[in-house]
Amino acid sequence: MSKLKILKRRFKYLLIKLLRLKDHSHKVALGFSLGSIVNFVPTFGFGLILSVGLAKLCRGNSMAGLIGGMLLMWAFPLMFYLNTVVGEYLVPIDLDHALLEVADDDLTDHLETGAHIGKIFLAGMLVNMVLFGGLLYAGVYYMINQYRAELLYYVYKKWVV
Repeated sequence: MSKLKILKRRFKYLLIKLLRLKDHSHKVALGFSLGSIVNFVPTFGFGLILSVGLAKLCRGNSMAGLIGGMLLMWAFPLMFYLNTVVGEYLVPIDLDHALLEVADDDLTDHLETGAHIGKIFLAGMLVNMVLFGGLLYAGVYYMINQYRAELLYYVYKKWVV
């Protein structure tokens, strides 16, 4: 079986698992969105644990948090890049100029530049987490609340068979 078919099967399985959760739409959407936004943070391999923990802490569905963390785990490099792009927009700096200034061996310049790059990343991360989490929550809540049965029927009839 090819890698693409394996990934497609895993995606279908996770989607069916998410749609079959026996919980309120609010809890499922909250858990899924909180589990997904953890991927904006550099977690160093603990992302899935943090997804479940954050979903439980905020009284969302922990299984939905796990599914949300797993479904968007592949996109973390894109999310990190988006953090820096949004952060540079919010905290403007000429990064090329700053890195060239650090070429002389002054340690304080290195630390200042590193701290500023960290501020850029953190600002972008926080904004992305709030915006992406809110939009994802609203979309998942609406889809589950309105179309759960239709989506399950479609997934079973079209994808599983």
